[in-house]
Amino acid sequence: VVSTQSTGSSGINAEYGQLPVAVRAEFGALRSKFESSHSSMAALPSALEPIDWSFYSSRVADPSLVEDFKAKYAGVSIPRPEDTHSAAIGAAEAEFKKDMAEYLAGAHERIAQFEASLAGLHAEKPLAEMTVAEYLADKPELREKIEADIESRAL
Repeated sequence: VVSTQSTGSSGINAEYGQLPVAVRAEFGALRSKFESSHSSMAALPSALEPIDWSFYSSRVADPSLVEDFKAKYAGVSIPRPEDTHSAAIGAAEAEFKKDMAEYLAGAHERIAQFEASLAGLHAEKPLAEMTVAEYLADKPELREKIEADIESRAL
């Protein structure tokens, strides 16, 4: 039986922009392959059309051939393959969602850090209005390096 449920593509599109750039092309290819397969499967009927055996009995010269074929057709049993991959796919999906949640949490933390750094830079006095002493006041490593450089060049 083919499911005709929506693929939830609006949710996928919303999450697509949050994917790392390196995997977007791969994800897009996978999504288009899935949508192609899904539309092909959705176009198929959910059950086979029943065979009109009376039509064939009336057309074939020997109706016993149709009855024999009907009996053999009824005896055919096509086993459905066992679903051995859904659990692994579900686990991989859960792991992927967990990884993406961690990535997004880390990204939000980095964004907050960058915004704090940027706010600090905006709070500083413009370089054109700042003296060297003011600039080096909160950069002790740089001040020490410059002083050491000056001392090494002193006559």
